[in-house]
Amino acid sequence: MFSLRRSFTLNQSRNLFKSSVKMSTNEMKVRSTTASGSQVYESKRAVDEYLLFHYGNPSDLLSYKSGPQSALKFPERCAQICADYTTNNKRALDVGCAVGGSSFELAAHFDEVIGMDFSNHFIDAANTMKKDGKMSFEMLKQGNVFKTCETVLSDKIDRHRCSFHQGDACDLRADLGQFDVILASNLLCRLPQPMGFLERVPSLLSNGGILVLVSPYSWLEEYTPMDKWIGGNSNQDNNDCFETLSRTITSVSKQMELIHREDVPFLIREHERKYQFGVSDCTIWRKN
Repeated sequence: MFSLRRSFTLNQSRNLFKSSVKMSTNEMKVRSTTASGSQVYESKRAVDEYLLFHYGNPSDLLSYKSGPQSALKFPERCAQICADYTTNNKRALDVGCAVGGSSFELAAHFDEVIGMDFSNHFIDAANTMKKDGKMSFEMLKQGNVFKTCETVLSDKIDRHRCSFHQGDACDLRADLGQFDVILASNLLCRLPQPMGFLERVPSLLSNGGILVLVSPYSWLEEYTPMDKWIGGNSNQDNNDCFETLSRTITSVSKQMELIHREDVPFLIREHERKYQFGVSDCTIWRKN
Protein backbone atom coordinates (compact mmCIF):
# COMPACT_ATOMS: atom_id res chain seq x y z
CA MET A 1 0.00 0.00 0.00
CA PHE A 2 1.19 3.46 -0.75
CA SER A 3 1.82 5.80 2.06
CA LEU A 4 0.36 9.29 1.99
CA ARG A 5 -1.63 7.69 4.75
CA ARG A 6 -1.36 8.68 8.37
CA SER A 7 -2.87 6.98 11.39
CA PHE A 8 -5.00 8.64 14.09
CA THR A 9 -4.79 12.46 14.22
CA LEU A 10 -2.50 14.77 12.29
CA ASN A 11 -0.56 15.78 15.40
CA GLN A 12 -0.16 12.18 16.52
CA SER A 13 1.13 11.20 13.11
CA ARG A 14 3.58 14.09 12.96
CA ASN A 15 4.88 13.22 16.42
CA LEU A 16 5.24 9.61 15.35
CA PHE A 17 7.12 10.68 12.23
CA LYS A 18 9.46 12.91 14.25
CA SER A 19 10.24 10.07 16.62
CA SER A 20 10.76 7.59 13.79
CA VAL A 21 13.32 9.69 11.96
CA LYS A 22 15.48 9.86 15.10
CA MET A 23 16.43 6.24 14.51
CA SER A 24 18.16 5.02 11.39
CA THR A 25 16.17 2.94 8.95
CA ASN A 26 18.36 -0.02 9.89
CA GLU A 27 17.32 0.32 13.54
CA MET A 28 13.59 0.37 12.90
CA LYS A 29 12.47 -3.25 13.19
CA VAL A 30 9.48 -4.12 11.04
CA ARG A 31 8.12 -7.66 10.99
CA SER A 32 5.66 -6.99 8.18
CA THR A 33 4.50 -4.01 6.16
CA THR A 34 0.95 -5.38 6.03
CA ALA A 35 -0.55 -3.90 9.19
CA SER A 36 2.12 -2.08 11.16
CA GLY A 37 0.65 1.43 11.15
CA SER A 38 1.92 4.45 9.26
CA GLN A 39 5.36 4.37 10.92
CA VAL A 40 6.22 1.37 8.74
CA TYR A 41 6.64 3.67 5.75
CA GLU A 42 9.71 5.27 7.34
CA SER A 43 11.51 1.90 7.55
CA LYS A 44 14.22 0.59 5.28
CA ARG A 45 12.23 -2.59 4.79
CA ALA A 46 9.28 -0.69 3.35
CA VAL A 47 11.51 1.36 1.04
CA ASP A 48 13.18 -1.80 -0.24
CA GLU A 49 9.87 -3.62 -0.74
CA TYR A 50 8.39 -0.69 -2.63
CA LEU A 51 11.44 -0.21 -4.83
CA LEU A 52 11.01 -3.83 -5.87
CA PHE A 53 7.23 -3.36 -6.21
CA HIS A 54 7.60 -0.26 -8.39
CA TYR A 55 10.74 -0.90 -10.40
CA GLY A 56 11.84 -4.51 -9.91
CA ASN A 57 12.29 -7.10 -12.60
CA PRO A 58 9.00 -9.07 -12.84
CA SER A 59 10.95 -12.34 -12.46
CA ASP A 60 12.37 -11.06 -9.15
CA LEU A 61 9.02 -9.83 -7.92
CA LEU A 62 7.34 -13.15 -8.77
CA SER A 63 9.53 -16.13 -9.60
CA TYR A 64 6.67 -18.66 -9.79
CA LYS A 65 4.85 -19.23 -13.07
CA SER A 66 1.87 -20.47 -11.09
CA GLY A 67 1.55 -17.08 -9.38
CA PRO A 68 -0.73 -14.15 -10.36
CA GLN A 69 1.16 -12.78 -13.35
CA SER A 70 -1.65 -10.29 -14.02
CA ALA A 71 -0.74 -8.50 -10.78
CA LEU A 72 2.72 -7.45 -12.01
CA LYS A 73 3.61 -3.96 -13.30
CA PHE A 74 0.99 -2.30 -11.09
CA PRO A 75 2.42 1.28 -11.31
CA GLU A 76 2.63 1.05 -15.09
CA ARG A 77 -0.94 -0.22 -15.38
CA CYS A 78 -2.26 2.55 -13.11
CA ALA A 79 -0.54 5.19 -15.20
CA GLN A 80 -1.90 3.69 -18.41
CA ILE A 81 -5.45 3.79 -17.02
CA CYS A 82 -4.95 7.50 -16.33
CA ALA A 83 -3.76 8.08 -19.89
CA ASP A 84 -6.60 6.07 -21.40
CA TYR A 85 -9.37 8.07 -19.75
CA THR A 86 -8.07 11.63 -19.75
CA THR A 87 -8.72 14.13 -22.51
CA ASN A 88 -5.88 16.50 -21.59
CA ASN A 89 -2.26 15.62 -20.96
CA LYS A 90 -0.72 18.63 -19.26
CA ARG A 91 -0.64 18.05 -15.49
CA ALA A 92 -0.94 14.92 -13.33
CA LEU A 93 -0.90 14.56 -9.54
CA ASP A 94 0.15 11.23 -8.03
CA VAL A 95 -1.06 11.33 -4.42
CA GLY A 96 0.51 8.69 -2.22
CA CYS A 97 3.21 8.17 -4.84
CA ALA A 98 5.46 6.09 -2.52
CA VAL A 99 8.84 5.68 -4.28
CA GLY A 100 7.57 7.20 -7.52
CA GLY A 101 6.98 4.34 -9.95
CA SER A 102 3.60 5.51 -11.24
CA SER A 103 4.81 9.12 -11.37
CA PHE A 104 7.58 8.23 -13.81
CA GLU A 105 5.16 6.15 -15.87
CA LEU A 106 2.77 9.12 -15.94
CA ALA A 107 5.63 11.23 -17.34
CA ALA A 108 5.32 9.24 -20.57
CA HIS A 109 1.85 10.75 -21.03
CA PHE A 110 1.81 14.11 -19.21
CA ASP A 111 3.94 17.26 -19.48
CA GLU A 112 4.20 17.72 -15.70
CA VAL A 113 3.81 15.18 -12.91
CA ILE A 114 3.81 15.97 -9.20
CA GLY A 115 4.29 13.05 -6.83
CA MET A 116 3.41 13.52 -3.17
CA ASP A 117 3.74 11.19 -0.20
CA PHE A 118 3.69 11.58 3.58
CA SER A 119 6.83 9.45 4.01
CA ASN A 120 10.09 11.38 3.79
CA HIS A 121 11.99 8.15 3.13
CA PHE A 122 9.75 7.31 0.18
CA ILE A 123 10.17 10.81 -1.25
CA ASP A 124 13.94 10.61 -0.75
CA ALA A 125 13.97 7.38 -2.75
CA ALA A 126 11.82 8.92 -5.52
CA ASN A 127 14.14 11.91 -5.74
CA THR A 128 17.16 9.61 -5.91
CA MET A 129 15.54 7.81 -8.82
CA LYS A 130 14.90 11.16 -10.49
CA LYS A 131 18.47 12.36 -9.95
CA ASP A 132 20.40 9.19 -10.73
CA GLY A 133 17.95 7.10 -12.72
CA LYS A 134 18.85 4.10 -10.57
CA MET A 135 19.02 2.95 -6.97
CA SER A 136 20.28 -0.04 -5.01
CA PHE A 137 18.04 -1.91 -2.60
CA GLU A 138 17.92 -5.17 -0.69
CA MET A 139 15.53 -7.98 -1.56
CA LEU A 140 14.69 -10.37 1.28
CA LYS A 141 15.17 -14.01 0.39
CA GLN A 142 14.49 -15.93 3.61
CA GLY A 143 14.91 -15.18 7.32
CA ASN A 144 17.63 -12.51 7.45
CA VAL A 145 19.26 -13.39 4.11
CA PHE A 146 19.14 -10.58 1.57
CA LYS A 147 20.15 -10.09 -2.05
CA THR A 148 21.44 -6.68 -3.16
CA CYS A 149 19.71 -5.47 -6.33
CA GLU A 150 19.75 -2.34 -8.46
CA THR A 151 16.82 -0.87 -10.30
CA VAL A 152 17.37 1.29 -13.38
CA LEU A 153 14.79 3.53 -15.03
CA SER A 154 14.32 3.28 -18.77
CA ASP A 155 16.05 5.98 -20.82
CA LYS A 156 12.71 6.56 -22.51
CA ILE A 157 11.33 8.15 -19.33
CA ASP A 158 11.78 11.92 -19.10
CA ARG A 159 12.59 12.16 -15.38
CA HIS A 160 12.66 15.97 -15.52
CA ARG A 161 8.90 16.05 -15.98
CA CYS A 162 8.50 14.74 -12.42
CA SER A 163 8.88 16.49 -9.08
CA PHE A 164 8.45 14.87 -5.68
CA HIS A 165 7.32 16.48 -2.43
CA GLN A 166 6.48 15.36 1.08
CA GLY A 167 2.86 16.22 1.83
CA ASP A 168 -0.36 15.29 3.57
CA ALA A 169 -3.21 13.86 1.46
CA CYS A 170 -5.74 14.99 4.06
CA ASP A 171 -4.46 18.56 3.97
CA LEU A 172 -2.99 19.19 0.52
CA ARG A 173 -1.16 22.46 -0.11
CA ALA A 174 -3.18 25.43 -1.33
CA ASP A 175 -0.74 26.32 -4.13
CA LEU A 176 -0.90 23.09 -6.16
CA GLY A 177 -3.14 24.49 -8.90
CA GLN A 178 -5.35 22.25 -11.01
CA PHE A 179 -4.71 18.94 -12.73
CA ASP A 180 -6.03 16.94 -15.66
CA VAL A 181 -5.73 13.73 -13.65
CA ILE A 182 -5.31 12.84 -9.98
CA LEU A 183 -4.12 9.31 -9.27
CA ALA A 184 -4.61 7.86 -5.79
CA SER A 185 -3.33 4.27 -5.77
CA ASN A 186 -4.02 2.12 -2.70
CA LEU A 187 -4.25 5.31 -0.66
CA LEU A 188 -7.80 5.85 0.58
CA CYS A 189 -7.82 3.11 3.24
CA ARG A 190 -4.51 4.30 4.67
CA LEU A 191 -5.73 7.81 5.49
CA PRO A 192 -6.90 8.86 8.96
CA GLN A 193 -9.31 11.37 7.41
CA PRO A 194 -10.26 10.07 3.92
CA MET A 195 -13.03 12.65 3.69
CA GLY A 196 -10.42 15.39 3.92
CA PHE A 197 -8.88 14.10 0.71
CA LEU A 198 -12.16 13.46 -1.14
CA GLU A 199 -13.52 16.91 -0.28
CA ARG A 200 -10.40 18.58 -1.70
CA VAL A 201 -10.31 16.68 -5.00
CA PRO A 202 -12.91 18.66 -6.99
CA SER A 203 -11.05 21.96 -6.47
CA LEU A 204 -7.84 20.34 -7.72
CA LEU A 205 -9.35 19.04 -10.96
CA SER A 206 -9.70 21.14 -14.10
CA ASN A 207 -13.01 20.91 -15.94
CA GLY A 208 -13.06 17.53 -17.63
CA GLY A 209 -10.30 16.29 -15.33
CA ILE A 210 -10.47 12.84 -13.77
CA LEU A 211 -9.84 11.23 -10.41
CA VAL A 212 -8.46 7.69 -10.71
CA LEU A 213 -9.15 6.13 -7.33
CA VAL A 214 -7.61 2.68 -6.86
CA SER A 215 -8.33 0.99 -3.53
CA PRO A 216 -8.58 -2.51 -2.05
CA TYR A 217 -10.72 -1.08 0.77
CA SER A 218 -8.42 -2.70 3.35
CA TRP A 219 -9.69 -0.66 6.27
CA LEU A 220 -7.68 -1.07 9.48
CA GLU A 221 -7.87 0.89 12.72
CA GLU A 222 -4.06 1.16 12.72
CA TYR A 223 -4.54 3.73 9.95
CA THR A 224 -8.14 4.97 10.02
CA PRO A 225 -10.54 5.29 12.97
CA MET A 226 -13.52 3.03 12.25
CA ASP A 227 -16.02 5.87 12.20
CA LYS A 228 -14.03 7.42 9.32
CA TRP A 229 -14.13 4.34 7.10
CA ILE A 230 -15.82 4.77 3.71
CA GLY A 231 -17.93 1.62 3.95
CA GLY A 232 -16.82 -1.73 5.36
CA ASN A 233 -18.29 -0.88 8.76
CA SER A 234 -21.10 -3.12 10.03
CA ASN A 235 -22.37 -0.20 12.14
CA GLN A 236 -23.26 1.71 8.97
CA ASP A 237 -26.65 1.31 7.28
CA ASN A 238 -25.04 0.37 3.97
CA ASN A 239 -21.53 -0.96 4.52
CA ASP A 240 -20.58 -1.77 0.92
CA CYS A 241 -17.43 0.23 0.20
CA PHE A 242 -18.13 1.02 -3.45
CA GLU A 243 -21.71 2.12 -2.81
CA THR A 244 -20.66 4.24 0.18
CA LEU A 245 -17.81 5.77 -1.81
CA SER A 246 -20.16 6.59 -4.69
CA ARG A 247 -22.62 8.36 -2.39
CA THR A 248 -19.76 10.18 -0.69
CA ILE A 249 -18.14 11.51 -3.85
CA THR A 250 -21.40 12.67 -5.42
CA SER A 251 -22.38 14.35 -2.15
CA VAL A 252 -19.04 16.18 -2.05
CA SER A 253 -19.56 17.58 -5.55
CA LYS A 254 -22.45 17.21 -7.99
CA GLN A 255 -19.90 17.78 -10.76
CA MET A 256 -18.26 14.39 -10.16
CA GLU A 257 -19.50 11.56 -12.40
CA LEU A 258 -18.43 7.90 -12.42
CA ILE A 259 -17.26 7.02 -15.94
CA HIS A 260 -15.46 3.69 -15.48
CA ARG A 261 -14.85 0.88 -13.02
CA GLU A 262 -12.51 -2.14 -13.18
CA ASP A 263 -10.51 -4.55 -11.02
CA VAL A 264 -6.77 -3.90 -10.74
CA PRO A 265 -4.68 -6.68 -9.13
CA PHE A 266 -1.36 -5.97 -7.41
CA LEU A 267 1.42 -7.97 -5.77
CA ILE A 268 3.95 -6.92 -3.12
CA ARG A 269 6.76 -9.36 -2.37
CA GLU A 270 7.78 -9.76 1.30
CA HIS A 271 10.18 -12.63 0.70
CA GLU A 272 10.58 -15.35 -1.89
CA ARG A 273 7.70 -17.41 -0.48
CA LYS A 274 5.39 -14.75 0.98
CA TYR A 275 3.44 -12.06 -0.85
CA GLN A 276 0.73 -9.47 -0.41
CA PHE A 277 -1.77 -10.11 -3.21
CA GLY A 278 -4.74 -7.81 -3.60
CA VAL A 279 -7.34 -6.74 -6.13
CA SER A 280 -8.11 -3.05 -5.96
CA ASP A 281 -11.36 -1.49 -7.09
CA CYS A 282 -10.49 1.16 -9.67
CA THR A 283 -13.13 3.84 -10.09
CA ILE A 284 -12.71 6.82 -12.41
CA TRP A 285 -14.58 10.04 -11.72
CA ARG A 286 -14.79 12.96 -14.12
CA LYS A 287 -15.44 16.56 -13.13
CA ASN A 288 -18.06 17.97 -15.50
